Amino acid sequence: MAISALRPLLMLHYSENSIFTPMPYTLFIVSTPIGNLEDITFRAVRVLKEATLILAEDTRHSRILLDHFGISTKMESYHDFNKEQVTPKYVEYLKSKGDIALVCDAGTPGIADPAFNLVRAARHEQIPVRAVPGANALLTALVASGFATDRFRFENFSPKKSAQRLHLLQKLKNDSDSTLVFYASPHNLVKFLGEIKEVYGEVKVALMRELTKKFEEHLIGTPSELLERYKNSSPKGEYVLLIDKWRIEN
Repeated sequence: MAISALRPLLMLHYSENSIFTPMPYTLFIVSTPIGNLEDITFRAVRVLKEATLILAEDTRHSRILLDHFGISTKMESYHDFNKEQVTPKYVEYLKSKGDIALVCDAGTPGIADPAFNLVRAARHEQIPVRAVPGANALLTALVASGFATDRFRFENFSPKKSAQRLHLLQKLKNDSDSTLVFYASPHNLVKFLGEIKEVYGEVKVALMRELTKKFEEHLIGTPSELLERYKNSSPKGEYVLLIDKWRIEN
């Protein structure tokens, strides 16, 4: 008999206040591929199939993945624009209805997406949370860059305004000797490279895009060399940008 079939028998425990008290179900944080569908794990597929409900940032996007692996579990939206409103509902769901598998558009939920909100709320209510590890753009880029991996600092997406980016870069220059990792939008990438040059000089920078896909691209060079690359063509897609802080002289 499958574990999922036994769950109703396993979800009760003795309490002094009552003969049996229902135990909460589990919130699974499920990593999904960042491009190559072969990167999903056997465990992730099983958890997605056995969960009572899947929460996804973009249900249309996640439907492609679920259909590919024959997963028919009910799916609902959980994203930045509704997280405050619906988080209490899903906490109550976990208390009495069933397991929830939370996925993001690509990679590991909780990094640069709203998964943190539900995880924190679940922990506050002593609901079990389990991570199902897998693909992650940050680590995939870092280990392939050739930059130091013993100390690194992830700064999420770079700020939208130039003054904010310059302030952050200067602060990081003074405060850290770790490899710096950002997610970078194509819309401000060229300006950001210029600002890196202004603050750090001709340090080594890595730009990684289309990770795990057919046309995966790694560009590694100084800010000037990378800016030359984009003189006649515009950046496309989101990037992981890394700065080799070990080569910076303060």
